[in-house]
Amino acid sequence: MSPVISRTVEFLAYPPGNLLIFLLIALLLYKWRSAMLITLVIGVLQTVVLSLPVVAEKLMVGLEQQYPPKPELWLQQPLPEAIVVLGAGRNLEAIEYAGRMSASTELERLNYAAYLHRKTGLPILISGSSNEADYMRDVMENTFQVPIRWQESSSHTTWENAAYSDQILSEAGIHSAWVVTQAWHMPRAMLAFQNRQVNYLPAATSYGSSNFWRHEWLWWIPQANALSRSQTALHEWFGLLSYRLQH
Repeated sequence: MSPVISRTVEFLAYPPGNLLIFLLIALLLYKWRSAMLITLVIGVLQTVVLSLPVVAEKLMVGLEQQYPPKPELWLQQPLPEAIVVLGAGRNLEAIEYAGRMSASTELERLNYAAYLHRKTGLPILISGSSNEADYMRDVMENTFQVPIRWQESSSHTTWENAAYSDQILSEAGIHSAWVVTQAWHMPRAMLAFQNRQVNYLPAATSYGSSNFWRHEWLWWIPQANALSRSQTALHEWFGLLSYRLQH
């Protein structure tokens, strides 16, 4: 599936994009006023609910707490033999860098991988699509001043990240490695990396949720940022389901 088709399907799968689907269904039901109104109400209601910070928080917590934070991870023994960093897209609007810059999500991953490298000296493998992997290398070597040992440049999905990275590391004689990605992405990443030739361990970063309900009144008011977080969480939950069904 091409990236354009994939992004279009994803846009229509989650709110607010899926409101177009609800609207189309409602138009098809215009002869049945009750059914039409129910469809419209459901479409608007699901968008409002997913825009609530308290709902976004709950969806994120369910992902992030599957692999709780581990302070001073580098002190745990035995250490793995390498670090794998997963790509997360480019920042095409970074005009000041001529578009050659990682997205903020990817920068967080690279930053944590560089941090772990400085603490342990472990070699790093970066994994992403062709141009993306090149930009990841640029950022890591020029901005963070950290060398890259291996570069995997053929993957377009997390599953491909795992398959291609595993091939490179196993051929290099590596037996264990940390996987660096966001805490909310780690459950799907570890599902993709399990049962490979190399033993992979989670090195999650960017924990943004807390495992409790907040009671500030703004926590119950729809917000655009909360809707974005809900979209991210839903993408991961459905991705987990898809991986389990397919594999």
